[in-house]
Parts: sequence; structure tokens; C-alpha cells
Amino acid sequence: MSTALKGTEAVLPELELSVPDKVLGLWPVVTPIVAAVVLILLRAEVGPRGFLYEGALTMLALISYMTASAILVTNLFVKENVLRRFGLITVMAGYCFNLSGWMIRWIEAGEAEGWKEGINGVWRYFPLDNLYPLTLGFCAGAALTTLVIIRKPKYQFLGALSMPIATVILTMATFLGNDIRTLPPILDSYWRPIHVSIATIGYGVCLVSFGLAFAYLLKDGVRSEAIAIAVILFGLLVYSTIGGPFGRFSVPFHQEYAVSLVMGKSPLPIRAELPWMAPLLLIALLGLLAALALFMIDWFKRDEKANKLAWYLFRGTAVLQAGILIVLFYQIKTVGNVISKIPQWQMTGFGEWLAKEMGGDVPPIGADRLAQSWLTENGSRLSVTMNSSPIDFGAQIGLFVALLLVAIFAWKRDEVVKTMPSLQTIDSLLYRTVGVAFPLLCMLLITGAVWANESWGRYWGWDSKEVGALVAAVAYAGFLHTRIAHGWRGRRSAYFALLGFALVIFTWLGVSFLLPGLHSYA
Repeated sequence: MSTALKGTEAVLPELELSVPDKVLGLWPVVTPIVAAVVLILLRAEVGPRGFLYEGALTMLALISYMTASAILVTNLFVKENVLRRFGLITVMAGYCFNLSGWMIRWIEAGEAEGWKEGINGVWRYFPLDNLYPLTLGFCAGAALTTLVIIRKPKYQFLGALSMPIATVILTMATFLGNDIRTLPPILDSYWRPIHVSIATIGYGVCLVSFGLAFAYLLKDGVRSEAIAIAVILFGLLVYSTIGGPFGRFSVPFHQEYAVSLVMGKSPLPIRAELPWMAPLLLIALLGLLAALALFMIDWFKRDEKANKLAWYLFRGTAVLQAGILIVLFYQIKTVGNVISKIPQWQMTGFGEWLAKEMGGDVPPIGADRLAQSWLTENGSRLSVTMNSSPIDFGAQIGLFVALLLVAIFAWKRDEVVKTMPSLQTIDSLLYRTVGVAFPLLCMLLITGAVWANESWGRYWGWDSKEVGALVAAVAYAGFLHTRIAHGWRGRRSAYFALLGFALVIFTWLGVSFLLPGLHSYA
């Protein structure tokens, strides 16, 4: 008999409630869904008037999520019932706006094309045509899962961990652009809304499981320095990858930061350099490296002075990262004459790309000339916008949030830990969320295979996104297997949940932008 079967899982008190009590306790979940349905029906009835369009509702959702994040984090240190209630209400409002905006996009897509009859009728316009609506669904799934849990006051700590992540993801969605696109006819299948809707809910549950895993590690006494080192490594990854295909900030002795030029709403593979950004990023990078070195010295030698200095550098880098974001977005709004800001060394790569787009071959000696000619002719149509480099911007915002939260939690760790329930309760909640996430990820794979067979005549093609989804599902399967068959609990299970969510993020975002494949349309 396995070790796991010799023990029992913790039974949460709310699971012992009567059915009427359970239904009544779901009001924070049901209310925003009902309100969203009302908004959707109102939009269908009155048409595109006032604020009843997707972009406005998404911005309201983002504002609500930001407000909820600030309130719920504050409530970790200032325990007030008014903060707790207001935090719950703002999450409910955000979910209502998020869900209604996402579904109203369905109506907008149909109106934009005149509700043409496809092989699957109105399902042709279901709002999952690219990465933007998928991200809206991802955030809606995360908010829904959060509401299900934090409706119980003693679990409201989770909102302080999950909602900041949802806020970063929804912010990045606004950078992607909300253009409505028509998918190729080969993808017009009723399996599409089934498949991708499961993905949005499953990914949202995975996000919440990540928050629970992080909470468990905090409660279990994992050193704040270890968490800070993990965030620093994430920061080094961000700084080493931002910059684009023709030049990155990490190129040795070539420190510059540039963002993609945009023609209309389509980013081009050529970038304009933004002044002041490279020195600021370099200082932040050096600050993280110095903090990492000092943390490692303290880790092995228990050096109090090194520890204190490392935390000063860590917090200083968080403040500097905030300044970098302010400078970045200010320059995007005010930059002019973008052609003059294109580094000369990018011309060859851009010229070769232009040659491929034009269906011809240009020798290396002619690539620069082709790029210069094209830029001279089309320069007035090029600009720098918030849609220029969405992954770069999202990564930098995510880094700032991670630095800020870890700095705050390390500073007031005792107060944060006191607000959390017991380790056994958090561990049980983590087990239940993964128990929901894993079958959803399996259904994602199954429905995707059926859709692929209907569209391409095969169930599996080793596409990059297919493989990413499979690896993520295997990670969560490992969580459940090691727990059920070998009795794993606590930290080991929490690390599995962290790994699983990292793989989900890579499948959702990394595969779409870094690896070519049949899912590139998304």
C-alpha cells in the first residue's frame, strides 16, 4: 500500500456545509457572472453605444484588478474588514468586466464581418481568434478561480498572490492589440471554442495553484533570500532576452535598447533605439548581479553585512525598475523621427527579411540598400506604439511586480505569514486546485487532437504548442502521481506546482512568439 493511502487528506470545514449554505456562499461567484450576462445582452440589444465595447470593458477590468491587487496586498498587513470586503468586491467587478468584454468581442467580430454563415454558424466568431482574446480568457479563468477560493475570508490571502499576476497578464494583453482577425477556413470548427475555452479555464486554475505553492513556501519557512535569488534569475532572463531578433540588450559591449517599429498595427522586425533606456537597464542588470553575488556569499557564509547590502540592492533595483518603466512609456508616447533612431547594423537583417517578403533573393551587399530604400519610401507610415514590443513590455512589468512583492513580503514576512492558514490547509487547497487543473489540461490535449484531426487529418503532429501543452500536463501528472503513489507533501509538491505553471506560461506565451508552428496564427 502506498504511503499516501496510509494518511488522509485534510478536510476543509466549508466542504462539510449543507447544500443551501454552499449555494448561498457562492454569491461572490454568481453575482459577477449574472452582471456580465446582463451587460452582454444589453450590448446585443442596443448596439455599440457608450462604454459597451470590448476595449472599454477590458480597461475597466484592468483597473479593477490593479485596485484589487493593491487592496489585497495591503490587507495582509492592515487587517480591516472594510479592506477585505472591498478587495473581494473589486475582484468581482474585474471578473464581471473581464468576462463581459471577452464575450462582447464575440458580438463585435460577427458585426465586423456581417455575421456570414460559416460551416459552424455563430461559433465562427467565438472570441479566440488570436493570442489577445485567449489572454482575456486566461485572466477571466484566474479571476473566477480566485473568487471561488477567496469568498472565504480566511483564504483571502490568496488574492494578494494571484491577482497581481493576473494584472500583469491582462496588462500585457492590452499591448498585444485587440484587432479582430478571421481564422483560415480550415480552422473553422466547433471544436475551436471547446478546446480553447478549456485552455483559458485550465490556465487560470494553474495560475492560482502557483499562488498557493508560493504561499506554502512562505509559510513553511523557505528563506526570503532563496525567493529573492529566484526572482533575480528571472530578472537576468528578462534582461538577456529583451531587445528583439536583430539585436538584444544582452549583446556584449553593444548595450542599446530598441522597440519594434509599427506600420499601422503590425510590428516589423526592425527596431528604433530609445535614448536613456540602455544605461538604466545596464545599471539595473549590474544591481541584480551584485545582489545575487552578495546573497550567495550570505547563503554559504552567513554574512550579515552581505545580507543587508544585498537587500538594499534588491529594493533599489525594484525602485529603478519602476523608473525604467516610467521612462520607457514616456518615450513611447513622445518619440519622434523614428527612422533616425534605427541602428545602422540592423539594416542587413531587415533587408534580407524584406527580400523574403517580396519573394526574391537579394545578395548580402544589396540588403542594406533595399532596407534604406524601403524605409525612405515608407518612413512616414512607421511609428512606435504600445503594441511595438508587447513581450518586452510585459516581461519588464512582470519583473517589477516580482521585485516589489518579494521586497515587501521579505520586509514584513511575519505579518504576511500570520494572515495565512495552516500549512496543512494550504497544502490541501493546492492539491485540490491541481486536481482540477490536471483533468482540464488533459481535456485540452484531447479536444485539441480531435480538432487537429478534423482540420489537418491527423491527431498529433509534434507541433511546438502541442508538445508544450503535453509537457505541462505531464508536470501536473507528476504532482498527482508523487502525492498519491509516494505520499509527497509540502515543499516537494509546491515545487512541482511552480514548475507546472512555468511550463504553462511558456506554452501560452513563449511558444507563440519564440517557436514556429501551426499555432503561429494565435
